[in-house]
Amino acid sequence: MSIRRAVAVVLFLGLAIEATHQLRTGGPHPSDLPIVDDWLHSALILASAGVCFWGARLRPAGGPARRAWYCFTAALLVFGAAEITWSVLYSGGGDVPTPNPTDPLYLATYPLFMAGLVFMVRARVIDVPWHRWLDGFVLVLLVATPGVLLVIVPVLATAPIDPLGQFMTVAYPLGDVLLFGGLLGTLPLISWRLVGSWPWVGLGLLCLTAADSAYSLTAADVVSHDGPYDFLWSAGALAFAVGASKPPAGARPSREITGWPAIALPLVAQLVALATQVYGWYRPLPPAERLLTIGVLAVGIAQIIVSRPRPTRTVTVSDTETATASGTETETVSVSETETAARPP
Repeated sequence: MSIRRAVAVVLFLGLAIEATHQLRTGGPHPSDLPIVDDWLHSALILASAGVCFWGARLRPAGGPARRAWYCFTAALLVFGAAEITWSVLYSGGGDVPTPNPTDPLYLATYPLFMAGLVFMVRARVIDVPWHRWLDGFVLVLLVATPGVLLVIVPVLATAPIDPLGQFMTVAYPLGDVLLFGGLLGTLPLISWRLVGSWPWVGLGLLCLTAADSAYSLTAADVVSHDGPYDFLWSAGALAFAVGASKPPAGARPSREITGWPAIALPLVAQLVALATQVYGWYRPLPPAERLLTIGVLAVGIAQIIVSRPRPTRTVTVSDTETATASGTETETVSVSETETAARPP
């Protein structure tokens, strides 16, 4: 058995042990087994960071692919450090203050993961048209719209009354919504090519955001960080490790999308904005939903402007030719962009 395969077996066996323990003892106040819930959990995340660093070294030096995996490595290292700090401070149980010393570490992972996604796009696509960026932003808004209503509003209802505590409580689900929206937003940018390491990066971020959302919604009932779904954080880290071991997908020109797929995202965005307003006719909506609807409509306006038909330009080429015996003669030829002017010999 190769070293690479042996490491994979050990890591996934550790994940199976953690998941089995937490699911069997899950509940409002699960029984804590520090060697599994704290140390095995943190070891899996740090080991995954090490695999991501190894995967980064396999990418071309100085290229965006290597920088992407350096960002993912740093994010997992910071997250692992936050988990260890949490275990040292709060593994004994009791109420966890909001904010607490681990919050800066946890919140620092969001920009690192987002930067990694940006570098992944740059490594895969040579040129990204403006309308693709707008399609990506539409997907971010489409995820944020239900995310505010289903996650952020319930979390804010149970947040502390002090402004700093409310900010810290809402920062996590807001970061998860934007991160997951950013993940989906990369799809049109990479022309929907789900190859190489991207599916594993997507699975990793999905596990991390699902674990964050589950914890945020039950934070009022959990007295320590040990919950029945904490293994999802470890699973997300291992998904990144698997992605780091995949061969990098080379950069390609952006693929032209025509027909219904070309207008699917703008059309869905407008339908979501319409459905939001219809829902608001019967039920009160939070102010954030109104802002998101305005954002969807603003992006729709920008897409219309960017994708508007443009007239074919006519280029005038002047060529001065010297006659042999009769003097100087100037010949002007009008050439269309879609035609080639044939020059006389």
